[in-house]
Amino acid sequence: MAGGRFVAELIARKGQDTFDIVVFGDEPYGNYNRILLSSVLAGSHEPKDILLNPIEWYQENGLTVHAGVRVEGIDRSRKLVLAAGAIQKHYDRLVLATGSRPFVPPIEGLTTASGGFLGGIFVFRTLEDALQILKHAANARKVVVIGAGLLGLEAARGLLNRNLELHVVELMPYPMAVQLDPAAGGVLRSELERMGIQFHLGRSITAVTGNGWIEGVQLSSGEVESCDMLVISAGIRPNIDIAKQAGLAVERAIVVGDDLACINDPSVHAIGECAQHRGQTYGLVAPGLEQAKVLADRLSRANPQAVYTGSNTSTTLKVMGVDLTVLGKKEPTEDDEQVLTYAAPGRGVHKKIILRDGRLTGAILLGDSGPVPHLLRAFHKNERLSENPAELLFTQRPSRPANDATQLDAFFSPFPEEEAPLKEVMAIIRPERWLKTKLKAESLGITAFTHHRVAGRGRQRGLQFLARRGATSGTGFRFLPKRMVSWIVAESQVETLVQAIMESNWTGQIGDGKIFVLPLDGMAKICSDDPGIETVETAENAFANA
Repeated sequence: MAGGRFVAELIARKGQDTFDIVVFGDEPYGNYNRILLSSVLAGSHEPKDILLNPIEWYQENGLTVHAGVRVEGIDRSRKLVLAAGAIQKHYDRLVLATGSRPFVPPIEGLTTASGGFLGGIFVFRTLEDALQILKHAANARKVVVIGAGLLGLEAARGLLNRNLELHVVELMPYPMAVQLDPAAGGVLRSELERMGIQFHLGRSITAVTGNGWIEGVQLSSGEVESCDMLVISAGIRPNIDIAKQAGLAVERAIVVGDDLACINDPSVHAIGECAQHRGQTYGLVAPGLEQAKVLADRLSRANPQAVYTGSNTSTTLKVMGVDLTVLGKKEPTEDDEQVLTYAAPGRGVHKKIILRDGRLTGAILLGDSGPVPHLLRAFHKNERLSENPAELLFTQRPSRPANDATQLDAFFSPFPEEEAPLKEVMAIIRPERWLKTKLKAESLGITAFTHHRVAGRGRQRGLQFLARRGATSGTGFRFLPKRMVSWIVAESQVETLVQAIMESNWTGQIGDGKIFVLPLDGMAKICSDDPGIETVETAENAFANA
């Protein structure tokens, strides 16, 4: 994903005017969202739904694409990339975004004499892996997943929707031990067991049994668990073999400086999971996207002095339907840090924040996403939090009348009387501003969206689906092409999101775009900009005549 984002960021900065851009990819699909692979397993997304930049996008932007072509070596002395099929390409700048490969623990009987896995054994890392797992799952009854980390639970989530008996084997004493403290891990375990997962914690798999096809696994405790499918999701390792062979500086990953160039070759860069910066590697998506932006700024000359100084790691996701946000550290490491915790295990809720000098250094929010937007913003901007620290754990609510007997709990409460109202924020923007807008929204912790390309010019019917929603006039847009993006957010987030969209798109020119805030029933009162016309339109008609 980091490589695909880098190319998109470079294109957005007119990088194709400076470079002939050539892209190699081991997979044949173009750039896709790996985060949604579990949704492909679950059946909620088709493979085509998770594509971010299909092959056609690269071609439309004038790039040379070698999809499904593995790079086999780098000749740094001649500045050549050597790929399968005797392909050689010269480079002035080379960007390595080779990502990671699955870690496969040593297990007796895992492979056949030819070196391949027994039938029914899979790793879970790529779209092809997901498709192979889906094919086998159609006739399976019982699956064992190795790993209760983020990737393992994502695989389990997808397979649970296939009505399989599901067992998860994890060496650590609770799930997601890297991200969670023991208390939060215990709450998560209880929630997932309630959904049907059977955990084998503090154990590993020592052997696999079967003749050509898997029939069962033996645990380190001596137990034997029968199964007809095994999914290995026991962590990742950076893909650095090519870099090593080329003589680049490699430790755990490819060592880069703040300019994201390899420390022993300034013409070669590395980003994403294959890069090691200031001694740290990142296994999350967001740091790779931040690196992609910095490198695109440098190489396009949009900001040649841009530097990458590291990322404040945060993860916001749903683990099998359970809301989870992790910011920074999970345990205090300094004597002067303050820790506040709220736990309601019976409700599947565990919240913990770590503060130092009034600033957030870590947080775990499990089962309640209400405080997340405020804490995300404070964490990434390193803001000093002025509130009563205890109030940070709870969702802000509108104040009640002064004569309400329960006024004291009007602002924050762990037990909201009703869900916060939701709004749909729709933005129609210039396509070259889309990436900046998306990144700005992500920085606020707002990551879920729908996205449509709008094709055509003038009054052409680029959005005919609006007519089916009730529009009674033309369905084109004057200033095309455009992108239409929709976010569903809490009402309290609307103002912040709208401001972020405006900051990302405002140039003062005609055609910057429009923003609509709609209730979820799909209708809104939108008055004409012309003071001489006192009209109120439905949202659909307003869109149709935009």
